[in-house]
Amino acid sequence: MPLVRVLNLGNESFEGIENQSIMEILYRHGYELDSACGGHGQCSSCKVMVLEGMENLYPPEFEEEEAIEEFGLAPNERLSCQAKLNGKGDVVIYLI
Repeated sequence: MPLVRVLNLGNESFEGIENQSIMEILYRHGYELDSACGGHGQCSSCKVMVLEGMENLYPPEFEEEEAIEEFGLAPNERLSCQAKLNGKGDVVIYLI
């Protein structure tokens, strides 16, 4: 199973499954991230910085692409509610 490692949560790792969002994985392990839009990819309050493993996430879909452009996210930032594991490897993130 792929892992999501969060540097600013004590470098803790969380198991995920393919097609599961970073937000879902963290929530399942007791960490609730801010989400002004309820996890629908319409704000940027749940953004995370992807430090390693961007290739292990599916590319952004339409809603996330719109938010990335509207809110000016950096190339290594993704919305945790929309960034889904592709099952090919681990991801290292930093909660912003």
